[in-house]
Amino acid sequence: MTVYQKAGLIADLDALAERIENEDGEEVDGPSMGGGNLRAKYADLAQKFHDSALTIRIEGRSEREREDVVLRVPGLTPDQRGAVVLADAITSPKFTPAQVEKLAAKLGEVQFSRIVTRFHEACEDMPAVSADFLPKRSTPDDGGE
Repeated sequence: MTVYQKAGLIADLDALAERIENEDGEEVDGPSMGGGNLRAKYADLAQKFHDSALTIRIEGRSEREREDVVLRVPGLTPDQRGAVVLADAITSPKFTPAQVEKLAAKLGEVQFSRIVTRFHEACEDMPAVSADFLPKRSTPDDGGE
Protein backbone atom coordinates (compact mmCIF):
# COMPACT_ATOMS: atom_id res chain seq x y z
CA MET A 1 0.00 0.00 0.00
CA THR A 2 1.13 3.56 -0.60
CA VAL A 3 0.90 6.39 1.89
CA TYR A 4 2.05 9.98 1.47
CA GLN A 5 4.26 11.62 4.04
CA LYS A 6 3.26 15.09 2.82
CA ALA A 7 -0.44 14.57 2.30
CA GLY A 8 -1.09 18.15 3.39
CA LEU A 9 0.17 19.28 0.00
CA ILE A 10 -3.13 18.14 -1.51
CA ALA A 11 -4.88 21.23 -0.12
CA ASP A 12 -2.15 23.47 -1.54
CA LEU A 13 -2.45 21.75 -4.93
CA ASP A 14 -6.22 22.22 -4.94
CA ALA A 15 -5.87 25.91 -4.09
CA LEU A 16 -3.28 26.42 -6.82
CA ALA A 17 -5.41 24.56 -9.36
CA GLU A 18 -8.29 26.90 -8.57
CA ARG A 19 -6.04 29.97 -8.93
CA ILE A 20 -4.75 28.67 -12.27
CA GLU A 21 -8.32 28.09 -13.45
CA ASN A 22 -9.27 31.62 -12.41
CA GLU A 23 -6.21 33.02 -14.20
CA ASP A 24 -7.15 31.09 -17.34
CA GLY A 25 -10.61 32.66 -17.21
CA GLU A 26 -9.12 36.14 -16.94
CA GLU A 27 -6.95 35.57 -20.03
CA VAL A 28 -10.10 35.80 -22.15
CA ASP A 29 -10.61 39.38 -20.96
CA GLY A 30 -6.95 40.41 -21.00
CA PRO A 31 -3.38 39.20 -20.47
CA SER A 32 -2.65 37.06 -17.39
CA MET A 33 -0.12 38.24 -14.85
CA GLY A 34 1.27 34.93 -13.60
CA GLY A 35 -0.34 31.80 -15.00
CA GLY A 36 3.03 30.34 -16.03
CA ASN A 37 4.48 30.99 -12.59
CA LEU A 38 1.49 29.33 -10.91
CA ARG A 39 1.81 26.33 -13.22
CA ALA A 40 5.50 25.97 -12.33
CA LYS A 41 4.66 26.18 -8.63
CA TYR A 42 1.91 23.59 -9.13
CA ALA A 43 4.33 21.24 -10.90
CA ASP A 44 6.87 21.69 -8.09
CA LEU A 45 4.29 20.91 -5.37
CA ALA A 46 2.96 17.94 -7.33
CA GLN A 47 6.50 16.54 -7.56
CA LYS A 48 7.04 17.04 -3.81
CA PHE A 49 3.78 15.21 -3.13
CA HIS A 50 4.78 12.39 -5.48
CA ASP A 51 8.24 12.14 -3.88
CA SER A 52 6.66 11.78 -0.43
CA ALA A 53 5.09 8.44 -1.42
CA LEU A 54 6.04 5.51 0.78
CA THR A 55 5.14 1.97 -0.23
CA ILE A 56 4.58 -0.26 2.78
CA ARG A 57 4.32 -4.03 2.65
CA ILE A 58 2.50 -5.76 5.50
CA GLU A 59 2.18 -9.44 6.38
CA GLY A 60 -0.66 -10.83 8.44
CA ARG A 61 0.03 -12.44 11.79
CA SER A 62 -1.98 -15.08 13.58
CA GLU A 63 -3.30 -14.28 17.03
CA ARG A 64 -0.63 -16.51 18.55
CA GLU A 65 2.13 -14.74 16.59
CA ARG A 66 0.86 -11.34 17.74
CA GLU A 67 0.80 -12.52 21.35
CA ASP A 68 4.34 -13.91 21.06
CA VAL A 69 5.65 -10.62 19.69
CA VAL A 70 4.08 -8.65 22.54
CA LEU A 71 5.30 -11.10 25.20
CA ARG A 72 8.90 -10.58 24.10
CA VAL A 73 8.75 -6.98 25.34
CA PRO A 74 7.43 -6.67 28.92
CA GLY A 75 5.71 -3.60 30.36
CA LEU A 76 4.14 -2.20 27.20
CA THR A 77 1.24 0.22 27.13
CA PRO A 78 -1.61 -0.63 24.73
CA ASP A 79 -0.31 1.90 22.16
CA GLN A 80 3.19 0.47 22.43
CA ARG A 81 1.83 -3.05 21.92
CA GLY A 82 0.26 -1.96 18.67
CA ALA A 83 3.52 -0.36 17.52
CA VAL A 84 5.49 -3.51 18.39
CA VAL A 85 3.06 -5.75 16.49
CA LEU A 86 2.95 -3.43 13.45
CA ALA A 87 6.75 -3.09 13.39
CA ASP A 88 6.94 -6.88 13.26
CA ALA A 89 4.29 -7.14 10.52
CA ILE A 90 5.67 -4.42 8.24
CA THR A 91 8.15 -6.21 6.03
CA SER A 92 9.23 -3.33 3.82
CA PRO A 93 10.63 -0.93 4.74
CA LYS A 94 11.56 -2.31 8.15
CA PHE A 95 10.49 -0.20 11.13
CA THR A 96 11.26 -0.27 14.82
CA PRO A 97 8.31 0.25 17.18
CA ALA A 98 9.54 3.82 17.85
CA GLN A 99 9.62 4.49 14.10
CA VAL A 100 6.06 3.16 13.75
CA GLU A 101 4.95 5.66 16.40
CA LYS A 102 6.75 8.50 14.57
CA LEU A 103 5.20 7.37 11.28
CA ALA A 104 1.75 7.49 12.87
CA ALA A 105 2.36 11.06 14.03
CA LYS A 106 3.76 12.14 10.65
CA LEU A 107 1.06 10.56 8.49
CA GLY A 108 -1.91 11.56 10.59
CA GLU A 109 -4.87 9.51 11.73
CA VAL A 110 -6.51 8.93 8.35
CA GLN A 111 -3.51 7.52 6.52
CA PHE A 112 -2.18 5.58 9.50
CA SER A 113 -5.60 3.99 10.03
CA ARG A 114 -5.33 2.70 6.44
CA ILE A 115 -2.13 0.87 7.43
CA VAL A 116 -3.79 -0.59 10.52
CA THR A 117 -6.84 -1.63 8.47
CA ARG A 118 -4.64 -3.37 5.90
CA PHE A 119 -2.84 -5.19 8.71
CA HIS A 120 -6.15 -6.42 10.15
CA GLU A 121 -7.31 -7.50 6.69
CA ALA A 122 -4.04 -9.38 6.17
CA CYS A 123 -4.51 -11.13 9.53
CA GLU A 124 -8.06 -12.16 8.64
CA ASP A 125 -7.12 -13.34 5.15
CA MET A 126 -4.23 -15.55 6.26
CA PRO A 127 -4.45 -18.88 4.46
CA ALA A 128 -5.18 -21.93 6.55
CA VAL A 129 -2.44 -24.51 6.47
CA SER A 130 -3.52 -27.58 4.60
CA ALA A 131 -2.12 -31.02 5.30
CA ASP A 132 -3.30 -32.44 1.97
CA PHE A 133 0.29 -33.00 0.95
CA LEU A 134 0.82 -35.55 3.73
CA PRO A 135 0.31 -39.25 2.95
CA LYS A 136 -3.08 -40.49 4.05
CA ARG A 137 -3.17 -42.86 6.96
CA SER A 138 -4.39 -46.26 5.92
CA THR A 139 -7.00 -48.05 7.95
CA PRO A 140 -8.38 -51.58 7.63
CA ASP A 141 -11.58 -50.11 6.11
CA ASP A 142 -9.50 -48.42 3.37
CA GLY A 143 -7.86 -51.69 2.42
CA GLY A 144 -4.77 -50.94 4.47
CA GLU A 145 -3.26 -53.07 7.18
